[in-house]
Amino acid sequence: MPRKRYSRFFSGSSTRHRVPHELPTHRHSPESPAPGVALSIAAHRFGRIEDGRSVYLQAGLHGDEHPGLLVLQHLLRSLHKLDQLGKIRGCVTVVPYANPIGMSQRFLGPVVGRFDFENGENFNRNFPLLQSVVLDHLDANEPARLTAARWKQRFWEALGDGTNLSPAAAMKHALAKLSIERDVVLDLHCATYAIAHIYASEQQRKRAISLGNFMDAPIVMLEPAEAGGGAFDQTYSSAWGTLQSAGIFSEEESGFSATVELRGQADVNDELASEDAARLLAYAQSEGVLALPDDLAAVELGAVPEALPLTGAAHVRCPCAGIIVYRRAPGERVQKGETFAEIVPLDQDVAASRVPVVSPIDGMMVVRQWQRLVRPGQRAALIAGAEPLADRNPKRLLLDFYGIEAGLLATTGLSAD
Repeated sequence: MPRKRYSRFFSGSSTRHRVPHELPTHRHSPESPAPGVALSIAAHRFGRIEDGRSVYLQAGLHGDEHPGLLVLQHLLRSLHKLDQLGKIRGCVTVVPYANPIGMSQRFLGPVVGRFDFENGENFNRNFPLLQSVVLDHLDANEPARLTAARWKQRFWEALGDGTNLSPAAAMKHALAKLSIERDVVLDLHCATYAIAHIYASEQQRKRAISLGNFMDAPIVMLEPAEAGGGAFDQTYSSAWGTLQSAGIFSEEESGFSATVELRGQADVNDELASEDAARLLAYAQSEGVLALPDDLAAVELGAVPEALPLTGAAHVRCPCAGIIVYRRAPGERVQKGETFAEIVPLDQDVAASRVPVVSPIDGMMVVRQWQRLVRPGQRAALIAGAEPLADRNPKRLLLDFYGIEAGLLATTGLSAD
C-alpha cells in the first residue's frame, strides 16, 4: 500500500489544523530540583486499560535524541482521530517527552541530555530491576493463583512510593510506575548516525523480530537476562523474564518491552516521523490494542530483521586522533579484517599515512560517528555480528557504548549508552 495514504490520514505536520478537543492527559510532577523550578511529565492516555490490551510509548529519555519526539507528536494526532472513531480497543499511553531534566541541560547552546549534570549518570541507567521481588513471590508459592493482571499489580506495588529521591531518580520512578502495568512497553531512542534497530531481551526473540519487521529495522539485538545496567525497558523485562524463566508464562503470554532506535540524531523530519508513527500504529493493531480503518489497515513491512546476540556486537575504537573518513555506511556488510574507515592525523607531516580502522568481525555496520573529529578510544562504529565475542562480558553489555574509557567506568561506576 502506498505510504502517501498513511501520510494523508495520519499526518500532523500542518499548522493549520488544531486538535478539536483536549487530550486525556495526566501530569506527573517529580521533585523540584530548586526553588521556583517545576518539573512535569505528561502522559496522554487513550482508551481504558480495563477494556483490553495496552501499550506504553515514550521518547526523549536521552534529552538530545529527538526523532522520537516528533514521531510521538504524529502518533498523538493519529490516536486522537482513532479515538474519535471509536477504534481504541484497549489502552494506549504516550509520554511525549520522558526527561524534562535532560532536555533542559544545555552547554554553550546545544542540548546535552544523555548524562545527568548532577552526577554524570546516564539517564537510561539505574532504573529499578524486579527479579528479586518476583523470586520472593515465587518462593512464597504464590504463582499458581496469580493471573497476569495480578502480577502487574504486584510489580506496581513493588516499585513503592518513591519518596526522598533525587529529581532524576524521582523521574525514573514515575516513568517505571507509568509503564509497568502495560502489556507492551516501547522506549524510542536514536543513535548518532545509524540505521533503525531494536534492543530487546533474548527471551522475547519472536516478538522483538515482529516489532523490527513492523518498524523496518533490519537488525534486532538481543541481550541476555543478566545484561545489567538497569535500562528503562529492563524494569519491565526483569519482571516478566523471571516469570518466563520459571515457566509461569510463555513468551507470548508475557509482557514485552523493547528499545526502538530510530536511526540517527539528524533524522528528524515529518516524512520519516509520519511513516514511523504509521508503523507503530500498525504494530499496535497487531497486538490487538486498536483497529485501523479498513482501507488503511496495511503497512509495507520490511524484510524480516536479522536477530543477533548483543554479545556479538563489536564496538570498534579509534586508534588515534584525527579526521575519520568512512568507506562503509550503516546498513552495509563489513568483513573481518576489512578497513571500513581511515583516520587522517592532523598533527604530523603533510605526507603522514592514514591510520586504518579495521573490523574485528564479519557483520553489519549499525552505527557510526556523526562528527568526524575523533580521539583515541572513541567508538568508530558498532558492528553487529552473529557470534558472541570473548571480550564481551554478558553482565556489562550496557557499559560499552559511546567510547567512554573503561578506566573511567571502572573507577566511577558510571555507564554509557
